[in-house]
Amino acid sequence: MNLFESRYFNINRLLMSLIGLWPYQKPRSRRIKMILVSILLAEGITAQLTPFITHEYSTSLVIEVFSFSILCLIYVLKYNTVYFNLKHIREFMECIRVDWNELQDEEELEIIRKYARTARTYLYAFVGVSYPGTVAYISLPFLPDILDIVAPLNESRTRILPFPVEYFLDEQKYFYLLLSHSIVAIIIGIVTIVTTETLTFAYFCHICGMFEIVSYRIMSAFGKSLSVLLTLNKENTIRIKLIAAVKIHQKAFELFEILTSTLSLSYFTLIILGVASLSINLFRLFQVTTLSEQKKEIVLYIVFVIGHFYYMFMCNYMGQIVIDSSTDIFKKA
Repeated sequence: MNLFESRYFNINRLLMSLIGLWPYQKPRSRRIKMILVSILLAEGITAQLTPFITHEYSTSLVIEVFSFSILCLIYVLKYNTVYFNLKHIREFMECIRVDWNELQDEEELEIIRKYARTARTYLYAFVGVSYPGTVAYISLPFLPDILDIVAPLNESRTRILPFPVEYFLDEQKYFYLLLSHSIVAIIIGIVTIVTTETLTFAYFCHICGMFEIVSYRIMSAFGKSLSVLLTLNKENTIRIKLIAAVKIHQKAFELFEILTSTLSLSYFTLIILGVASLSINLFRLFQVTTLSEQKKEIVLYIVFVIGHFYYMFMCNYMGQIVIDSSTDIFKKA
């Protein structure tokens, strides 16, 4: 069985293949998808920043534009981080495959499966939170047309795109064309964030599983089953088990170093963009709650703020479980 086509990684494989980020894709197909995605995201950012040229500069304009455009910059950052590190990501995945194949003890296999299930649960949780919210968000622009049918007025209601953009076209005349472009950009961004973060979480879970296997090997080295062995055989058995534990601990630590060195710069930049985006959206939420004509946007910005906090929590949680798994070795030993 191909590990990365199994139930543990199948969703990541399918979604990342769609946007050209799966390491095992054909290079030509991956390159074409990368170009298309890059063009769409670049057009999206350009259209969001264009209002600075066509509108009179004001603080409210800056807040409104950057509350969306920084999120798009985060999408671009995550996409390019993964794409230009696909070689390292593939090497890491090969290490995971080797680890799974080398484990023979059923208890150790169950440990590594347990952490793979944890990673899959995290994927379902992330998808369950982000995808329904995204569907609801991109459905809002259709609301005026629905209301025109259900509760018609003397004139058609004004239709609004999901975020403020300037395409130098008649927005109402070409509304669905512009909306399609916006929706595709949003979907690509959300899929990028969800798949890359959940795959990273799966890597960290694998490292945690290896740390727990180290604990298991140390405990089994001094287990009750060894008491019946002769002293000489017992010492040799303990030595062999401890050497095996040290080797897998060393390998887990090396994998952790590779992963953090590959992603550290992108996460440092992500922290800066994330804090800026959260601050702007919190301020924007305060604005819409105090201005009566903008209260209809309250739910939107509440969702944005909750999404920021959820993402920050899960990223911190990833690091914490690795620390806990590592320190558990010394506690159990």
